[in-house]
Amino acid sequence: MAAVRFAREARQARSIAGDGPSRARFFLALALPDAIRAMIAHSVTREEWRDQPFDESRMRIGWYTQRPNPKHASARLRVHGPMALLEARGHECVFYDGARAPDGLDCIVISKSFTGTAERVLDRAEAAGVPVLYDMCDNLVAKARAEGDDRAERRVIAGLQRAALMTAPTPDLLEKLREQVPGVPGQVIPDLLENTQYLAGLRLSLLERWRLRRLRGFLSRHSGALHCVWFGNSSGAQAGLVHVRERMPELEAFAKHHPITLTIISNTWLAYRRMAPEFGIPTHYVSWSLAGFLPSLRAHRVAIIPVGRNSFTLGKSINRPATALRAGLGVVADALPSYQELGAFVPIDDWQDGLARYASNWREEQDRLAEGLAYIDTHYGDAQVADLWEQALRKTCGGG
Repeated sequence: MAAVRFAREARQARSIAGDGPSRARFFLALALPDAIRAMIAHSVTREEWRDQPFDESRMRIGWYTQRPNPKHASARLRVHGPMALLEARGHECVFYDGARAPDGLDCIVISKSFTGTAERVLDRAEAAGVPVLYDMCDNLVAKARAEGDDRAERRVIAGLQRAALMTAPTPDLLEKLREQVPGVPGQVIPDLLENTQYLAGLRLSLLERWRLRRLRGFLSRHSGALHCVWFGNSSGAQAGLVHVRERMPELEAFAKHHPITLTIISNTWLAYRRMAPEFGIPTHYVSWSLAGFLPSLRAHRVAIIPVGRNSFTLGKSINRPATALRAGLGVVADALPSYQELGAFVPIDDWQDGLARYASNWREEQDRLAEGLAYIDTHYGDAQVADLWEQALRKTCGGG
């Protein structure tokens, strides 16, 4: 029955319209909650839209992203998720790549893309008088500068200067962007949170089951240890595994008093293989996949989130500690500005005492973690984030 349901949902998702949007929304059907997936699968076509009564409060929004596949967190949480929530409120959301004039669109959202296609979208929008909202979940100006890529830096700044509004998930990131383009207004819109309830229901492939068995075997060989996990992408010297390596002395120091393991869930196996010989504790690597991520994460007790403070990382959102809390894990993290508000619930910049709390007082920590979960659900729930997207888009369209 599960296979039949999967096939039916896949057919529904493919039937949306157009090659690019169809493919992207097919992947989306695998990544979002049932109610939202059903709504997307049955969203109206352009012809059906024209036949509906005109509603001045309803917006028609075009979206462009360089990487629409929801395996990318930015696509899941800042493109597909917001589109689905806005459609649930009666707005029309379509993918738009500038191949034709943006007829009938009230505004266009570009998600941290500065490709030739993004420039074409901007050109088409300006020619048609359609305002553009630029959404930035990473400080790509700082990234380009750190890499010495002057051309990329100029391209990002030039693109942002053409926006009617820019959005970012944290006040710190928005402030950094405003320093580069002071004339462009901005608004903070937090990331949507990962829907762990739906992820838990995804069916594992044979490869994912094999990976999970290997992980469980590794953990069982160290049954008395505190099982820790790090998950995320690696961005060279600015973020990712480089910060795991920098915090490894903290884990090694803790291991002198209590056994500890570390699992890496990522898409950077080669980077892990280069670093692994340096690690003084048992480690294991799991390749990230959408269905395999949550069961792999939940095999551990603690998510460690080391993040060095630099111009790229300082604007990062609360997403990773929030994901860990939603999965039922404890968290030990470095003190990014966005993480500080969780300090009442999880150890921030307190590695030795924090790890010891989870190793020795796991039951006592449950109430505190439950309070942290309630906090993020209250402040970063779907309704709150949808309200902010709607508000920002109305500003962009000139109606708010």
